[in-house]
Parts: sequence; C-alpha cells; structure tokens
Amino acid sequence: MISLIINCDNRQGYLSDKSTVGDFGAGSLQGVRSSDLLTYGIQNKIDFFKGYDIQCILYMDVHEKLPDLLLAEMTRIVESCGNHSRVVLAPHSKSQYRWNDHLYINALRYAEGEYTCHMDMDCAAFKKEDFDIVKWYSELLDSGYKYICQSWDRIGDDMYWASTRFFICKTESLNLDWVANNLTTPVMGKHTPCVEHLLGVYAGEGQVIYPPRDDENYIIFCWASYFSGLMKHLMEQPYEKTIKYLSDCGIYGTHDIISKPIINE
Repeated sequence: MISLIINCDNRQGYLSDKSTVGDFGAGSLQGVRSSDLLTYGIQNKIDFFKGYDIQCILYMDVHEKLPDLLLAEMTRIVESCGNHSRVVLAPHSKSQYRWNDHLYINALRYAEGEYTCHMDMDCAAFKKEDFDIVKWYSELLDSGYKYICQSWDRIGDDMYWASTRFFICKTESLNLDWVANNLTTPVMGKHTPCVEHLLGVYAGEGQVIYPPRDDENYIIFCWASYFSGLMKHLMEQPYEKTIKYLSDCGIYGTHDIISKPIINE
C-alpha cells in the first residue's frame, strides 16, 4: 500500500479566482492557493497512483473556517480511498515554533503503507495512462535510493534534501522522531535545518534523487500561478494535450509552472 500524505492549508486568498506565488508576502515560500487544489488537486494526486492500493491523508493547516460543502467534498474524495484515509484538521498556531515543520512531521506519522509519498497542496502530477510510475519508483528505491523527488533536469543525486513538495520513499526510511528532535540542531554547519533537509541528512549522501524530466511519460511540478477551473480542465483531457498546455506555459525559477488562461477550443 502507498500512503499518500498531502499537506494543505486555507490561507487568505484560497477562494480567489487567481493565485500567484508571493501573494500576501513571503515570496516563493507562500505558494499558490485555491479551493480547486483541495478538491480536483487532491483527486489529481490520487489518480497519479491509479491502480494501486492507497491510503490518503489530507492534513490541513486551518486558518479560517472551511465552507461546509467544501469540507464535505474534500472528505468524500479522501475517504473514497479507504484504508484509514481521512482529513485531519489542524487549527493554525502562530505561537508554536517551527509550525510548518511540525505539520509535515505530524502528517507523515499517519503513514501505514509500505511506501510513503508526500505532496504539497500546490504540487500537481500527471502521467500517461499506460506508464507504471509505481513500478519505476519501486525499482529506484530497491536499487538503494532512499528518496525520489520531483523531476528536475541537471540535478540527479547531487541534491541532499528530500523536497517536501514531492517525495516518495519506503516508509521504513522515515525516522520522524529523529527529525523532530533535530529541528533546532545545526546538523549542516551553521544552518538550522527544516524537515526536508533532515530527511536528506539522515538518508545519507547520494541517497536522494531528482530524476530528469520525462514529459513523454509523466510530469510533476508546482504551480507558480493558478487560475480557477484549471485542474478540472487538465484532468478531463488526454495526457498529451495536458503536456502540450504545460509546455506552452512559462517557467518560474527552475521548474514551477506559470499558468495561462484556458482558451476553449
């Protein structure tokens, strides 16, 4: 079984028609937000592992009360996976030190499967219908890698941290107690680490891989800008058309997608 752990939130702006990184401050650390990503975005992540036994945990940093209909739809999508799948609401705390890191740790503790996949809310994943992504991941993990992250050209296994945007690992590789106990320990010289750094440090040098992009078979990315209705549109069309749309979009930073409005054909 694959435990799909999704961290999400409903920060200010999640009911807007458009969202861009940096809205409301904090640059790229404040990713896009949309109610779409709490419904179609969750279904998209589940569909990425279609054909496999999935436990889905949607762990929400709750900033304001969720609309009842939205919460009901989120819950329906998540619980349809069975296997102790659930929506977990964590009321936002401004006072707890390293709150975001504790959200990741607490969410990952729910994993019950042989494999754990973590995705942030603003991450999206699409694959060709006949491409067995899980078989490919399991072969990489069996070959010695501890964490596989999102596709990123020219990185390979030179990156030491396991990006919480997307990673998949064998659940046995997660030592969450060690991670929690070292959040304030400068294990990388003078730098105080976050969860993804500590996962990489614990895994060891060369044990985290960012495979090169393979758009012919699959794509994983985060949105740098998002328009309401976009996820539904992309999920309803063939993979080849989705890749064509994404390849025509702009790139923010190294690999985030700057979306453009959909023009009805």
